[in-house]
Amino acid sequence: MTVPVYLVAGFLGSGKTTLMKRLLEHLNARGEKPLVLMNEFGESNIDNELLEGSNAQMRELIDGCICCTSKTELTKTLYDIVTNDAPSSILMEATGLADPVEILDICTLPNLLDRLELRTIVSIVDANRWGKVSQAEALMKRQAKYADILLINKTDVVDADVADTVEKEVRELNARAKVHRTVRAEIDPELVIGATGTEVINDGKDHTACDHEHDHCEHTEDGHAHHHDHGHAHKHDHAHDHYLSFTLKPKGVANKAKFNDFLNEGLPGLLRLKGFLQVEGVEPQAILQWTGGHWEMIPRPAVLREKPDVLVFIGEDLDRHAIVHKLEECGLEFDAAEHAHAHSHDHGHHHEH
Repeated sequence: MTVPVYLVAGFLGSGKTTLMKRLLEHLNARGEKPLVLMNEFGESNIDNELLEGSNAQMRELIDGCICCTSKTELTKTLYDIVTNDAPSSILMEATGLADPVEILDICTLPNLLDRLELRTIVSIVDANRWGKVSQAEALMKRQAKYADILLINKTDVVDADVADTVEKEVRELNARAKVHRTVRAEIDPELVIGATGTEVINDGKDHTACDHEHDHCEHTEDGHAHHHDHGHAHKHDHAHDHYLSFTLKPKGVANKAKFNDFLNEGLPGLLRLKGFLQVEGVEPQAILQWTGGHWEMIPRPAVLREKPDVLVFIGEDLDRHAIVHKLEECGLEFDAAEHAHAHSHDHGHHHEH
């Protein structure tokens, strides 16, 4: 049973708390018991304001801030939450220096991979301060770049041409995300959360091919089922299956020389690649870590118990289909379903044409 995680990113004062509050009310209305993971505690009693009349549990990050809390601390906190609190979902606030890619990296660590599913990254852009806070510019850009949904907020306090410029600049960074202009972070929570649980579109088609952890499922002309974490059905074709992150379950054994070539060559936009797999001569199982062109692959030490073979890719606009083909050329095998649809940790992004 995976716990969906909704990540809300954005600069201080951009409207994160307001949005979190809306999402929380929505989840509560559905009878859920979400957990809120925040890192700006005690600021104007945000926590009380957020939780008033809510079923949510609240967790504070040690040191109170994801940005300066180490990855180890966040990993421990998340592991503790899924193990002990068993919430229906987690709303996580990424303030400050928290890069969505780092958080995605943590959510896909081996001990969390089967327990968490980072469903949506929402970034709030403060239209009034975009491009005006030089020390935070790089961060604001990264938060915008790696989002699935972008809210250009506070559009009531800037001129229309300013809002247009902000939207244009945000679009240049991220052509994939759904962009909404908002006032006081007002957006239909369904657009962020989508339909969760085991509902699939009730269209009378055979859904045996669908993995019912997903929200939506859509059948295209080729008869494959496609899943959309965002609760929106899009027309779809493989040429445009581009992702921020996805998980593959390889079968078979990779040819060591070919796989080394694949790792050395890298992939356009790849930021991280990690996992466990079978590679000739790396017995009993290879542990792989690839970051920014540097990689290491070691045999799984005897102290670590065997993990299912899995590969997690994190990057910009990754072409999932092309990657599966490259891996097959290395000797790995994939179920037909791997070609057709994304897995539960996917961050599916679909270009619209």
